[in-house]
Amino acid sequence: MADCRGKGFKVLAQQTVAATRLAATMNEKDENGWYHIHHAAFRGFIKSIERFVNANKDQLELETEDEYRSTPLLLAVTNGNKETVECLISLGAKVNAINNQNHGVVELSANKHFIEILDFFLEKNFEDLPVWKRLLNYLSSEVEDEAESAGKCLRTLTQGSSEGMHPNWKAVVDNGGVPIIVKVIKSQIGDRAKTEALHCLINLIPEDVVKEQVASSGGIPALVRLLKSSNNFIVQLAATVLKEVSRITELADQAAQAGAIPNLVKVIQTVRDPEVLVECVYCLGFIAEAGEAHQGTIGNTSGCVQALVGHLEEAQNQDLLMALTISISKIACNNKNNQNAIVEEGGAAHIITLTGLKNRDLQLSAVDAIRYLAENNSSTQKTIKEEGALIPLNNLLKKSRAERVQEKTAAALWAEAGDYIEEQRSMASIIGVQTLIEFLSTGSEKLHLIGSEALGVLSRGALNKQTEIGNANGIHSLVRLLRSDKEHIVLSAIRTLRYLCVGVGYVPHLPNQNSLSQARGIKFLVALMVHPENELIKVEAAQTLGCVCLGNEEVMKEIQSNVEFSYVRILRMMYSQDPLVRLLAGAALAAFAFNSVTQQREIAEQGGVRFNCFEPFLVSVDEFFRCNAAFQVVVLSRIIPDEEQAVSSAKGIKLLVDLIQESQSETIQSLAADCLARLAHTRAGVPAAIVSIHAVDLLCNLMLVDAELVQGCAAVALGYLSHNHDAERQLLNRCRKDPYLMKALKYYCSKARLSPSFIEGWHHYKTVGLPPIEEGRPSLVSTRNLYVPEKASGRPMTMLSGEGGSSSNPHSSPSHFLSQQEDSRTNLTGRSSRASRASHAVSFRNHSGHRSQMSNAAEA
Repeated sequence: MADCRGKGFKVLAQQTVAATRLAATMNEKDENGWYHIHHAAFRGFIKSIERFVNANKDQLELETEDEYRSTPLLLAVTNGNKETVECLISLGAKVNAINNQNHGVVELSANKHFIEILDFFLEKNFEDLPVWKRLLNYLSSEVEDEAESAGKCLRTLTQGSSEGMHPNWKAVVDNGGVPIIVKVIKSQIGDRAKTEALHCLINLIPEDVVKEQVASSGGIPALVRLLKSSNNFIVQLAATVLKEVSRITELADQAAQAGAIPNLVKVIQTVRDPEVLVECVYCLGFIAEAGEAHQGTIGNTSGCVQALVGHLEEAQNQDLLMALTISISKIACNNKNNQNAIVEEGGAAHIITLTGLKNRDLQLSAVDAIRYLAENNSSTQKTIKEEGALIPLNNLLKKSRAERVQEKTAAALWAEAGDYIEEQRSMASIIGVQTLIEFLSTGSEKLHLIGSEALGVLSRGALNKQTEIGNANGIHSLVRLLRSDKEHIVLSAIRTLRYLCVGVGYVPHLPNQNSLSQARGIKFLVALMVHPENELIKVEAAQTLGCVCLGNEEVMKEIQSNVEFSYVRILRMMYSQDPLVRLLAGAALAAFAFNSVTQQREIAEQGGVRFNCFEPFLVSVDEFFRCNAAFQVVVLSRIIPDEEQAVSSAKGIKLLVDLIQESQSETIQSLAADCLARLAHTRAGVPAAIVSIHAVDLLCNLMLVDAELVQGCAAVALGYLSHNHDAERQLLNRCRKDPYLMKALKYYCSKARLSPSFIEGWHHYKTVGLPPIEEGRPSLVSTRNLYVPEKASGRPMTMLSGEGGSSSNPHSSPSHFLSQQEDSRTNLTGRSSRASRASHAVSFRNHSGHRSQMSNAAEA
């Protein structure tokens, strides 16, 4: 027992001595005023720290006796030792301690960019340590080194990834970070701090709330001022933020008001750094997208267009070329002045060159730019075609089956076609029937619309492709579009089916009518006549049904066997609030009643029509309304009870002949000639009435118009009228004086339409002798609607202006000529000369139009 007691006293004595020595050691300091715990904390000696603290809790907050007065925790943070930091905090160290420079753990971590330690404190979320507020406060320091350090950390902590923004963005915003960053940008602090602040703002700016806070904090004028900086990197970052802010229309307005446009243009004119230019060009594009006024300001800013086109010519950087093409699209979209300025400056030629690059995104961006430069502008359309755009666009369309590529390329080609049917027919021929039908089977609504519209154009006129489209299964593909949930696509498909089933002069195409029936198209059309809320769809469907059953008793029986079909539904539409619906309802009834006494009787029995339904249209200032109503009152004259049949017929015929003589619109001229062609093979007495008011001479005059659709409709009308004795004599007399007329008649009319006695009389005149065809007559074998490359001999290659089987050369189609040309793209910069480009360019004539495409589509 005594021995044990003695050993215990000995151990206790040893511990006492050790504790005394440790206490003595702990209280020792070096020449810098650091105690042992400070060295242990700084160097990461965790066991020593634990011994010191266990021996004396006061060691945790012991300050160095140097100028900084740092606690062990502050020293551990200064050296970036996370394990030591964790140890000290677990022992109870105060996380909100600060040194003599007012720096705590947040500021010290920021100075050394110790993100791991900052993340640790953010994760722990100590109540006494508001990390975000202290870091943002540090950012607002007037000392540039401090602001720069805080900015670097904030930049890293908010840096997003390919998956999206970093979650920390919200904490920064919630703690008032955006106004603080804007304050830094607005201050006089140096560029290093501003650079980091801008970087941080770029990380946050994708969120709309951040954009709005930038604006509300006065950041937009400050960013505009930074565009004047001599530091290109600052300019780049400021333009990047402005670009994102300008995605919101209201904020783009503010940017424009703050002078962003002239400042951006000046940068584009003076800077050659591609990375700076990319952001400035994009920013200019987004401001242009915000409104017409901004587009106008950009276009009118001195040197802007020249600078953009100059960079297009010189740039080798693909990011810059992408920015230029995208922004030019936005600047040119629906703005004729900007479209003209860019094209006149030579921008189209350089953009066309880019369509030949291997970079698909840049290629398609260039295709989009071509589209927006050409859209609704006949002048730029012509120039772009002369520059050779159709060849690479058509090649791209034929080579790729990617839906995105086809959609953009087809949209560009269709924009090049313009609003006039002559150009559209040529463009549709270039694309090709098979390709257009393939469009209808894709998942793209844009391709559905383009395919349907183009097929509709090819189905019209005396020289059409109704048979080719029908044989290629186009009817079935169009019937599928009738089930679309997009009204504009349904309307287009309804009209195109109508054009495919009836030709000029209401000549039925029986195979296509039967194909429509087999594809269950009658069922869909009747349903569309009954169920939609849109009256225009109803009346268009009714009109197409009337055309589908022309001369086809089987189809007429199918229509009438449908329990939902009734003329009463069409008659009700004659009293619609929409004048176009009323007009087309009359057209639908006229189609059903055309050369069918049975259907005329049924219409009369189910309510009939009154002359006062047509009177407003007959006196309308709109020639389209007058023309359609005139035809309708002639066809329906037998069942109009409130007007004499002879009177209504005479009024209608006189109006049609007057329109042929007086209208300046080729659309109306062709429509009026088509209506006369229809009436020329209706009931007895009508052809004689037409002939009696000099219609033959007027139609012959239309044969000299340089527009295929007008010539074709006039020729068909004359062909039917040639069966009238007086018309035959008058027509022979005109043809004898001008043999070109006979040449054109044969070109547009099959022999079945020209009367045998007329042909016989013509052969007699040929035997007697005829004068030569005069100079200046429209060429039937020409490049009427296409510019085609010249051969080496300098003689122009020619093609028939007709389509399909009308050509004597099986290879003389627009698409054949395009396929034969090499796409002579020279280099990435687009510096090939405009003259060399024009040598293989393709172009269309521009003809004056009458109505919008929707109204034009109603004419049949």
